Amino acid sequence: MYQTLKRTAGLTFDRAAWAIPVASALLGVFVFVRLMNFELRQDEQLYVPPVDLLDHHALYRDFFYNQVPGSAWWFYAVRHLFGTHDLLLSARLGVLFVWIALAGGICLVSYLLVRNWLFAFCAVVLTCANELFLNQTGMAATNNLLPLPFALIGTGLFIHGACRGRVRPLVLFVAGVSLALAVCFKISAVAFVPAVGIAAFLVPKTLPARQRLRMVVAPLLVGGIVGAIPILVYLIAEPKLFLAHVLGYHTGAHIGYWTAHGQEGGGVALSALAKIRLAWSVWFSGAVPVAIAAVLALVFVQRQFDRTFSRLPRASAASMVLAASTVLAMAVGFLPTPGFPQYYALALVSLPLALALAFSALAPFERRQGLGVLVAATVVVVVCAVPRFAEFLPLTLHPDKWTVTKVHRHGIAIRQALSEHGLSGKIATLAPIYPLEASLPVYMELATGPFIYRSAEFVDPGMIRYYRTTSPATVGSLFEKDPPAALLLGFDPVLERPLRDYAVRHGYVQDPSVDFTDRYGTAQLFVRPQ
Repeated sequence: MYQTLKRTAGLTFDRAAWAIPVASALLGVFVFVRLMNFELRQDEQLYVPPVDLLDHHALYRDFFYNQVPGSAWWFYAVRHLFGTHDLLLSARLGVLFVWIALAGGICLVSYLLVRNWLFAFCAVVLTCANELFLNQTGMAATNNLLPLPFALIGTGLFIHGACRGRVRPLVLFVAGVSLALAVCFKISAVAFVPAVGIAAFLVPKTLPARQRLRMVVAPLLVGGIVGAIPILVYLIAEPKLFLAHVLGYHTGAHIGYWTAHGQEGGGVALSALAKIRLAWSVWFSGAVPVAIAAVLALVFVQRQFDRTFSRLPRASAASMVLAASTVLAMAVGFLPTPGFPQYYALALVSLPLALALAFSALAPFERRQGLGVLVAATVVVVVCAVPRFAEFLPLTLHPDKWTVTKVHRHGIAIRQALSEHGLSGKIATLAPIYPLEASLPVYMELATGPFIYRSAEFVDPGMIRYYRTTSPATVGSLFEKDPPAALLLGFDPVLERPLRDYAVRHGYVQDPSVDFTDRYGTAQLFVRPQ
């Protein structure tokens, strides 16, 4: 078996040229089909509506959005790039492009550090084919996957441009842009900035301090400013509004709601001990331990050929930067309360970089064994991921049954029901994706799902003016002033109770033609009486 793997790993790129693209294309098809069929998640009620709302409304000012602006504008741009009215489809395609960017980023870093395409393919699979990415973190239209390729590319380009011989100012400029863009998609990606920023003043050691400032620090800083423009625009124009949504909500109302109503378990961690258990399950389950074992095996391959095995080698600048970034990314995952599995995904960016650094340290005659290790690890990971990859394959040739298609069709069904009743006006719901799919108007106070609605009572009185929202206690008053044409309910009995009470009190009638089901319940459309 070992000799077979060794011979397989010894393939040149010319001999493996047909295998790598074919395997990559197959994996790409698996990811695409899974993305199109993954069940709609509640978080998408926040991230998808801006795809439609940004046509006529201002982010933060006109509707609630508790994230940095990159994800909202990215999904919006993808929709207009394809000219489609299918909101969920547009957002999921945006995630698909990020998958491509992540795979491409790993290939780019691998080529710069290793110059071996078989290694690059193995690194992509070992990083991407893990349980976390094949579930909500990588399959739902949220911002959880979006910063990863930019954090990886930024850190990898810094290592290549400043820590490995000749200084490359242009590469460092691109690294700064990439790291800043990661933060524009998710604020926690700032974890990769401090280590790189400090290292910029220290490496390379052979460069005089003044030249280091000019050739390393300056390009990195300028690139960072350019990449941060999406955040700087909002931060400069309306700083209090921006900070209230992005930071104030997460440090105030969000914690208050989960402390009062949340229960641990099922991917929710409130206590420090529960967060540690959850992080451990993310970092040391599925494909991740296999990738970590591959890194350690590469180090062992190097050491077994090293006559100075008894002495620990000095850590390189590149490995120090990567280690510091990894520790910070792991620590940042523990800051939010409650903790969710996706909060611990950022640290996984370090895996392909660690693989590349470990493999690049091998001598040419050691790389054959190293590739054998990687090929074996890749085979194990692919076999373990087969159930996830194959889950939706029977639907590949039936796009009418895809989740993205069904969600759009449900929206159209709501519009048809209103038309049959001769009604027009706003739809009141905590699941705004459905009416927005059919270009139906919704209340701006509820336009991005239940998140600020359910937390409004925990908002500091001095901060509530920064949110356009209502609450279970005040939503009835909102409807009295501006009665809805219909109410779409059935997805959260507790939070929807005030909406249902209003419908019953004012004689709204349920339309039986709208009865689709998702993972949260069965839709019930209550229409205004004639």
